[in-house]
Amino acid sequence: MATDTIKTPGVSLAFEKGFQNSQETPESVNLTVKGKFPEWLEGELYRNGPGTFEVPKKDSDEIFKFQHWFDCSSQVHRFEIRDQVVSYRSRDTNTNDTKLIQEKGYLSDISFGQDLCENLFQKFFTTFQQITKSRNSRDIDPNTKNIGVTLTNTLPIPETVSLKNHRTLVSQTDANMLKQLDPVTLDPLRVFSFKHFDSRLIGELSPAHPQFDASTGEYISFTQKMGFKAAYTVFSIRTDPETGLPVTKIFATINARSVYIHSLSLTKKYIILILWQCDHAWSGLKTIWEKNLAHSFKSWNPEEKTLYYVIDRQQQKHVATYTSPTYFCFHTLNAWDDNEDDIVLDLGEHKDKTLITRYRLKNVSQNLASATVNDEKKLPMAERVFQVPQELNMELYNIDYSRYHLKKHRYTYGISGSLKPNSRFYDSLLKLDLNQNPDGTFSHKRWEQQACTPSEPIFVPAPNAVAEDEGVILSVILDGTRGTSFLLALDAETFEEIARAELSEGKVVPFGFHGLWNSEKRGLRA
Repeated sequence: MATDTIKTPGVSLAFEKGFQNSQETPESVNLTVKGKFPEWLEGELYRNGPGTFEVPKKDSDEIFKFQHWFDCSSQVHRFEIRDQVVSYRSRDTNTNDTKLIQEKGYLSDISFGQDLCENLFQKFFTTFQQITKSRNSRDIDPNTKNIGVTLTNTLPIPETVSLKNHRTLVSQTDANMLKQLDPVTLDPLRVFSFKHFDSRLIGELSPAHPQFDASTGEYISFTQKMGFKAAYTVFSIRTDPETGLPVTKIFATINARSVYIHSLSLTKKYIILILWQCDHAWSGLKTIWEKNLAHSFKSWNPEEKTLYYVIDRQQQKHVATYTSPTYFCFHTLNAWDDNEDDIVLDLGEHKDKTLITRYRLKNVSQNLASATVNDEKKLPMAERVFQVPQELNMELYNIDYSRYHLKKHRYTYGISGSLKPNSRFYDSLLKLDLNQNPDGTFSHKRWEQQACTPSEPIFVPAPNAVAEDEGVILSVILDGTRGTSFLLALDAETFEEIARAELSEGKVVPFGFHGLWNSEKRGLRA
């Protein structure tokens, strides 16, 4: 990881702790609270992300180093808030694979961005193994497989009766693989795939960000089978209220080019599968050959079109396709049905896919129409309604999903890179007002503190909230001055600090990906 651009004395080492190994905390410990958390705020904040960045090789002085943020071995975190007391625990969820790296000295599975030193014969042999392995189904030890991007408590467990108030916690990634975790101890319980729900849900990939419609109880996603014409099978899973068993519905299968898709969009009427530009080379076979996803994407083509496949939830079929100029996207934020059956999409658009290489650990600390028409030139155009200023440099967006999911919202919360000379990674939290000012600008509020790096903000609404921003923002912060992490609570309206819960001196929660707020008092996002 490059650190030569970090100027502040004493901060460089502390900042690096966000990308260094963190020992798990399997037993719950109470944190030091400063300020006062709201009395109504009770529940659990889960965080998912990497916990192991380097693995010492067995019987050797050499150290295996993960090269991409997305590949580091997973660790899940749990902050519990009860009666204004905050406790914390964490658990490594991929210990067996880490042990294999210790013994072999290399990563054997397909990675997102790890470089492999293999000769032609080794490449052929491991490719053959990968293809053969993909055809075999076997029980997988729950402490294997690096599944640690997002978390959900809305997915039923396959072949299991969901009892009333039975809590589930499932970890997800950009593959057709899921991992069930104990919601209290965080112990890995089971690795499974969507094929366990329905044999038609085949394919290697699935987005780390599914959708959940609280009004229908449907978990909505897709599986992607790679090939010359990739097959995207769009489906929903819900719990049958009479039997308690999961029920699967197939909406449509779309045959199109093979693209890396991290999230999809949903309205009350439609599911929107967006094929932005991040195409798999060799129809996906290059990923198996390289064993590296980031190295297996096609070169950027400014003439490529973004395609929007619209699937009618009621008719359960693909009803329209739209197009727009090319872009790349990680995260779709929200979507809703507007007047005259229009669909409004809110997503994070990037001018190209260089963001993927920015998350290599050596770069991460640097500055920052109709369904039957096949001719893309004849497809109706999707119209850009407005675009927020790119200088806000905003990512890992969130809204009040409990009240404004599938509806027009006003406020968006995210992490931001201020682009200051000494700014490293993302250095602030941002609240963005999407109601444009008369001069066309957007008002925003920012929380920042010297040498502090935030995680994805999670909005928790106050009981009986009326205003959209009536609630609190929770974010795990790395204090680069003290070399310690803390859980921060902001008043969502004023964006000012109301409380924090500090971990013990020197204890760091590494920079992770996504979080989930769980409370028995209200419904939650997938």
